[in-house]
Amino acid sequence: MQSLKRKRRPVTKPQRRGFTLFEIMVVLVVVVVLGSIAYPTIAGMTGVESLLRSGDQVRIHLARSRNQAMRSGQTLSMRYELQGNRYIIEPWSTGEEFIEIGATPDSQQLVNVLGIASADALNESEFRTVKKLLGYPHRLQDGIQFVGSIVEFDARSAILGDPQLNDLTTAAGQTSMTDSIQGLWSDPILFYPDGSTSQTEIRLGSSDGKGFIMVRLRGLTGIAYVTNVASAEEVRQLDLQRLGNQ
Repeated sequence: MQSLKRKRRPVTKPQRRGFTLFEIMVVLVVVVVLGSIAYPTIAGMTGVESLLRSGDQVRIHLARSRNQAMRSGQTLSMRYELQGNRYIIEPWSTGEEFIEIGATPDSQQLVNVLGIASADALNESEFRTVKKLLGYPHRLQDGIQFVGSIVEFDARSAILGDPQLNDLTTAAGQTSMTDSIQGLWSDPILFYPDGSTSQTEIRLGSSDGKGFIMVRLRGLTGIAYVTNVASAEEVRQLDLQRLGNQ
């Protein structure tokens, strides 16, 4: 009986072969090469997305400013920081009642500049919305900045002009092009109680100078819209075309 029993052979597990240092180095090199190829594309897509978001953000604030000017009967203004990413919306006044750039407006300041009887004239929700819109510096997306604007001044702009702003003394109907001088604040873009606004084109650009977008504000209707992303060459051609039409 013992002779009929089969002898069991020990089961041997297959040996796992580890990676050699050379193979690991080859894999790392391939990963680095693929990453270097993909990074510009990913970075470019991120830059375009930031431009589009910033453009839409400015468009929304322009629309809110127009609506608030119509509701309050007070002319509002928007200024932005040249080659910066900050902008501010505030009631327009050449008198003593104004909100300094970067200051936090209190309730009495808003009552004064909006020309309302008291804070109770607006409900709590409306007052919070107004206070959030006015006086606080808003910011664009990271890596996006204001590079300039084109503002066409009309007769009302000349009447409401701030004597401290030389460009606002430009004759009605003429156009002011704001150059990108870092650290300065732009000419005001005005929003009137009748729903009209300054005829304006605001230019946003990526910090690397490769992509630009324009937010255009129609003066008669006060409607703002955002263009497609343009390259530096496309913007240059647009400027040449505009100069040729003048």
